Amino acid sequence: MFTEALGAYLTVRMADIPEEPVLTYGLPGAAAGKNAVCICLYTIAEDAALRSYDKNYARVAGAWIARPLPLRLKCGFVVSAWPAATDTSEAALVQQNLLSAAFGALALSNTVPSAYLPAPLKADDLQKPVIALTNDALLKDPAFWASFGCPYRPSFSFDATVSLPVSESQYDHTVEGLDITYKNGLVL
Repeated sequence: MFTEALGAYLTVRMADIPEEPVLTYGLPGAAAGKNAVCICLYTIAEDAALRSYDKNYARVAGAWIARPLPLRLKCGFVVSAWPAATDTSEAALVQQNLLSAAFGALALSNTVPSAYLPAPLKADDLQKPVIALTNDALLKDPAFWASFGCPYRPSFSFDATVSLPVSESQYDHTVEGLDITYKNGLVL
């Protein structure tokens, strides 16, 4: 869901480069006969630093209902470029241009605009995804690339922190023993 939104955004941001890349989302690899930029999700975890233990309550039909706070996920992506050219020198230049264009598009953005996000990520109570370029040492490890079945590639990484709504049907809403006293002495 978010990866496709990110791809749509990058496609628009990279539309004017002469290499005319296609974006792929699977394992890093070439797209037959085309210049390709691959956006591969390689890690996902809850962003514990952004975890909130605050309670979110709402009064519904005379009872206090706990509402779930959004889940904050940190998604690690690797971006690689795959030129269509077979000539080694030309392929190297195309690869560098593709990576530079993708890097520039992400470096100038700290989020994906709402116009590209799917409906569940556009909710008013959710923070917009945050993009941060990273320097992941894992990308320099040949074993990382071997796990994808390809040789080492020039690449870069970034993290995207995405807020996901928690399904209210799977959340325990019951709040017992909660009294809220307002300044005027009214107790609810």
